[in-house]
Amino acid sequence: IRACAKAKKMRAIFLPKVSDSQAGNGMHLHLSFCDLQFSDPGKNVNEGNSRSASFVNSFQHGRIKGAISPKGASFLEGILDNLPALTSVTMPSCNSFRRVGPGCWTGHNVSWSVEDKEAPLRVCLDLKTGAATNVEYKLSDSTANIYLELALILASGMQGISHSLSL
Repeated sequence: IRACAKAKKMRAIFLPKVSDSQAGNGMHLHLSFCDLQFSDPGKNVNEGNSRSASFVNSFQHGRIKGAISPKGASFLEGILDNLPALTSVTMPSCNSFRRVGPGCWTGHNVSWSVEDKEAPLRVCLDLKTGAATNVEYKLSDSTANIYLELALILASGMQGISHSLSL
């Protein structure tokens, strides 16, 4: 990328926020999880009977459009409870915090929403069915260690599930 930019007499910069007049460069993470359900509960997937298993979206609550399941709500609350601490890993540089604010599509407070692009945690809906499909974590950028970041975000969500936290 840098070589291509240099060939065109340009410069490639990967900072989260280069200009105060533009939104900046983020790394939004989409997280989803499914429950494994068996059409034949007596069979084991490892016994070569994988056709009897299917994955079911764990965020969606019944057939209500945009509704979040109790497990999905607990997952979100686990992340929200740890959000201030998570930002120390997901936004590790001073420049990272320049990217966060109103109108920058990152969220600037501890909140969540369904399809609101200004919230740091956004529940995304399927365009056809309206089902809640995943959660988008927006307080991240390319200066973060992706492995540590993913581990901590998932651990926060799982902590919410294990403690049955509610929104």
